[in-house]
Amino acid sequence: MIIRNATLEELKSVHDIEVLCFNEGSYPLFVLRQLLDISNDYFLVAEHDNQILGYAIGNIVNGYDQSWILSLGVHPQARGKQVGKELTKKLIFLLEANNSKEICLTVHPDNFSAIKIYEQFGFEIFLESNNYYLDGDARFLMKRKGVSSR
Repeated sequence: MIIRNATLEELKSVHDIEVLCFNEGSYPLFVLRQLLDISNDYFLVAEHDNQILGYAIGNIVNGYDQSWILSLGVHPQARGKQVGKELTKKLIFLLEANNSKEICLTVHPDNFSAIKIYEQFGFEIFLESNNYYLDGDARFLMKRKGVSSR
């Protein structure tokens, strides 16, 4: 498996995974297109045998030492194969290499596998919101502070 920057030609595959992971809460294709432009080196894909297995999108907040993991998804057929863990590891490395001192993300409270991965990388829940996305659905906000060699 190779973790690398996403390309424009792969956005349809990324969108397909996004929809499989997040259903009606998924980003539309045009938003992924814009995120590709603004996230630059922080829009990653995991590839094996010319097939996209998953993706991760992050970004650094300008003027702050803070960054965000905006989305991370793994194709259902690739789950349990460390794809999410490797994408998270690579994205954290890239964000911290560019002086991010704090990485934040949101996760659904029922997404136990994602929460477990994030906790392995030092993320902690700092806020529980019942309406973070203004849709009445609960989310945990998690944060990882400090540069680490995890």
